[in-house]
Amino acid sequence: MKRMFGKLLILFALVSVVSAAAETQRFAVVNLEKVFREYYKSRIAEDAIKQQAEVYRNYLVKQNSQLIQLKREAEQLRTDAQNPALSETERTKFASEAVVKAREVAAKEAELQLYAAERTRTMREIEQKKREEIMADIYREVDRRAAAEGFNFIFDSSGKTLNDQPLVLRFPASCDLTEVVIRELNRTKSVSSETQETGAGEKKEEAAPATAKP
Repeated sequence: MKRMFGKLLILFALVSVVSAAAETQRFAVVNLEKVFREYYKSRIAEDAIKQQAEVYRNYLVKQNSQLIQLKREAEQLRTDAQNPALSETERTKFASEAVVKAREVAAKEAELQLYAAERTRTMREIEQKKREEIMADIYREVDRRAAAEGFNFIFDSSGKTLNDQPLVLRFPASCDLTEVVIRELNRTKSVSSETQETGAGEKKEEAAPATAKP
């Protein structure tokens, strides 16, 4: 009986310790989707990606126009090679040229397919790299905020379950750090702008802007 009573006391003590520890934990939430969307670097990255994508698109349009012209020339050569009004020598000549032109068409098609595949992969890599860089900034600010305010756990309130339901169902407004994180991240924009303006005043020459390449 005494042994059982002793075990109950130990169990009660453990529950008390765990409960006390749980009460000292501080929780907060951040809507990472909103932070990412409203972070000024996200908009800059998006504009740069769109600009580069437009360069690729324009190049493809130009090259596709050349492909269309090659196909027209190839079709005309095949027509001439079968024209009974022409001599055998002329038809043979056009037939030979049609074969050469068909090879040019095939080469141009392969070139465009390869270009499109490579640029698609490049754009994905650029987008992934930019996203990782931006998320690294966000995580650093979240970690800094957690350390400064003593939060033990911070959850992403934009997360969804497999049923497409909110991962965090309820939380008090005082636990939401979203706006604070956004404000702090975007504060670096004004600081960076002031630094650049100061530096520009000290420099007499400016570097030429980079030109996007196809």
